[in-house]
Amino acid sequence: MSEHTSTAHTFWRIAEGIPSIKPEVFANFGPFTIANTTTTVFLIAVFCMVVAFFLRKPKSKPGKFQNTIEFIYESILGLVTSIVGDARRAKIVAPYIAAILCYIAISNLLPMIPGLNAITTISASGEHTELFRGTTTDFNTTFALAVAVVLILQFIGFKEQGIFGYLGHFLQFKQVYQGFRKSFGDGMVAIVGFFVGLIEIIGELAKMVSLSLRLFGNMFAHEVLTVILLGVFAFGLPAVWMGMGVLVGMVQSIVFAALVTVYYSLVLKKEGKDH
Repeated sequence: MSEHTSTAHTFWRIAEGIPSIKPEVFANFGPFTIANTTTTVFLIAVFCMVVAFFLRKPKSKPGKFQNTIEFIYESILGLVTSIVGDARRAKIVAPYIAAILCYIAISNLLPMIPGLNAITTISASGEHTELFRGTTTDFNTTFALAVAVVLILQFIGFKEQGIFGYLGHFLQFKQVYQGFRKSFGDGMVAIVGFFVGLIEIIGELAKMVSLSLRLFGNMFAHEVLTVILLGVFAFGLPAVWMGMGVLVGMVQSIVFAALVTVYYSLVLKKEGKDH
C-alpha cells in the first residue's frame, strides 16, 4: 500500500519547480550581472550574426533560405504599411519593427527547442540551473526593450514635429494664451486641453509599463503553466500545449511590434501639415 501511494505521488507531482520571476545569476561584474537570460541574449545575437553573414550578399536568383527571409520581411512591411498608411514612411521604420518582431519571436520560441533547457550549469552551492532561459520571461528584458522603444518614439516626435512643436503637444501654454485672447470660454477650454496634455505625459510613461508587462506577463504565465502541465499530465497534453506555445510566442511578438508601429504613426507629422 505504501509503495503504491509513493508511486502515485511520484506520478502526479511536478517534476520541475515553478520558475522564479527572478532569473538565475551566474556572475557579477560591479553593477552588471550575467544571468541565464543574458546567455540567451548572447545566443540570439550569435544566431542573428550567422543569418546576417549568409545574407550579406543577396543573390539575384535567391534560394529557399533567402526567399524565406524576404517573405518574412515583406510580410512585416505589409503589416507596418497597413498601420502607418504611408508606404514611404513604412519603409523607413520597417527594418526597426522587423528587428523588434524577430528578436521577440526568437526569444519566445528559443526555449521550446527540445533539449535546450536540459543544458545546465552548477552553481557555487551545487544546484543545477538552466543555462538558457527565455528573455521575455524576465521583466528586466521586456522593460528595457519598452524603455528603448519609448525613447526612440520621442526622438522621432522631435524630428518630425520639431522640439517646440512636439513639446507643445504636452505643454499647451501657447494654446491657453491664444484661447484667452479670443474669449474667456475659449481660454477655459484651452485650460482643459492643457491638463489633458499633462495626462499625455503620464501616457508616454505608461507605454513603458504596458508594453513590458503585457509581453512579460503572457510569456511568464505560459512558462508556469507549461511546467504544471508537464508535471500533472505526462503524455499527450504537454505536446498540444507546446504547440500552443509556438502560436502564443508568435502572436505576442506581432502584437508588440504592431503596438510600437501604432505609437510610431501617432508621432508622425501629417502629410497635410508638412508645408
